[in-house]
Amino acid sequence: MTAPGQPVIAGWPEAIVFDLDGTIADTAADIQHALNRVLLAAGLGQLDVVTVRNMVGAGPRELLRRALTRLRETTEDDRVSRLTAAFQSEYRHHGNGLSKLFDDVEKCLDRLAGRGIRMGVCSNKPEELCKSLLADLGILGYFSAVRGYGSGLPKKPDPQPLLATLESLGTGPDRALYVGDSETDVQTARAARIRVAVVSYGYTLTPAHELDADWVLTTLAELPGLCTQPQLA
Repeated sequence: MTAPGQPVIAGWPEAIVFDLDGTIADTAADIQHALNRVLLAAGLGQLDVVTVRNMVGAGPRELLRRALTRLRETTEDDRVSRLTAAFQSEYRHHGNGLSKLFDDVEKCLDRLAGRGIRMGVCSNKPEELCKSLLADLGILGYFSAVRGYGSGLPKKPDPQPLLATLESLGTGPDRALYVGDSETDVQTARAARIRVAVVSYGYTLTPAHELDADWVLTTLAELPGLCTQPQLA
């Protein structure tokens, strides 16, 4: 775990907001399955899971645009829209059977909850899919706010969804931490003026230590060690 760029204050943070795919949950296999089903039905090539995991993070439409680009196919708006709709339908139908929590996630959430830290999720994944994934993984109850794409706000790296998540948690940017895995997450946090930690195992082509986050975590088990909130009795 890298050292913080600046000291934190006592009783910090009041709230922690997490990205979802690549940070809390390893969802690449389910996303690859749904994506390849759609590409196959369209008479296009297939993509391996390593390639797909590095395309995740900017929402379904950008995933399909990146997939078409990787396959050297055209990316006109109508085509991307049609394939995005098909992908979302296939993903809902297929479900989350191949997805799993990354190591130490539930242990981390238990420790944070034991300190009275409020928790939320802010993702570019459609909001209904965020909630169904968290429920299927058995951790939805840890989060007082879940904000995904489709809630009427722009996608990250625009800071609005993250700030709206914090508002739902009843805390301000100076009392919060955002945890993600990508350049988009760091850009979002910087725009919202929130400290940010990134995990080293996430869905990004850029190495975590090059993302200019305040901290780099090799596992979420390290996250409670950043917090100055006392353990509740």
